[in-house]
Amino acid sequence: MKLRTTGRSIRLRLNQDDIRKFAQTGVVEESITFGVSAGSKFVYRLNCSDQSTLTSSIDNGVITIAIPKKEAQDWIETEQVGIESICSNGTPEGLAVLIEKDFACLTPRTGDDDIDSFPHPLAEKVS
Repeated sequence: MKLRTTGRSIRLRLNQDDIRKFAQTGVVEESITFGVSAGSKFVYRLNCSDQSTLTSSIDNGVITIAIPKKEAQDWIETEQVGIESICSNGTPEGLAVLIEKDFACLTPRTGDDDIDSFPHPLAEKVS
């Protein structure tokens, strides 16, 4: 799973293996370790929830995006590319959240790992 952020948005991109894990367990997460001391690990997680709307939170260095089960199931089982929502965060703009299937790049780039990405729907048109 890849994470991309800006000042008021967060985007998660899941490859095929991430989505398989998410479908089986209802949770997928990644972590980055910055050091060996307590609190030096950063975690971002996507999980299913019984709530009626998509939510976002951060607690002790763990970012959690929670998708309602029905919405997650529809996304997993169809050709739907993404789920988009604005989560309330106390600001007038809110936090824009985008969760999407990770497509292979149309132009290969050094260092990019597209091994388990979804085939890009425009790949045949570019070839």
